[in-house]
Amino acid sequence: MKLSTKARYGLRAAIEIAKTFGDPAPAKRKDIAASQNISDSYLENILIVLKNNRIVETTRGANGGYVLCREPAMITVYDVVTALEGPLDLVDCVGNSSVCASTPACAAHTIWKDLADQWKKTLQGITLKDMLDRERALGAHNYSI
Repeated sequence: MKLSTKARYGLRAAIEIAKTFGDPAPAKRKDIAASQNISDSYLENILIVLKNNRIVETTRGANGGYVLCREPAMITVYDVVTALEGPLDLVDCVGNSSVCASTPACAAHTIWKDLADQWKKTLQGITLKDMLDRERALGAHNYSI
């Protein structure tokens, strides 16, 4: 399965917003778009979905912008990706075994289910805080002599 651009950009946007968690000034959409090289209008659509799924919320006014609904350690990559992609089942029968009469005796179904479970477990085990830590660690090695 390949994640959509929407999910990839959405995760990058959520990480940018997580960087401002606890700051008095929320993250501005135009700043997020510029730092992540995402079209402002496309980002707006992504942020609407994240808002509707209680990942981010908006603040209004001259100093308005986007903030996380919870602290970065409480939002997983799975939360963000499924908000934007929907269920991550690799095939229909994983999410709903009634769509295929062969599911109970299907060896392939067990493989698809195992893969979906591992995918979910991995993404649920990584928080936005973890992503910030990974980004900082990668950035710490970006130096030149």
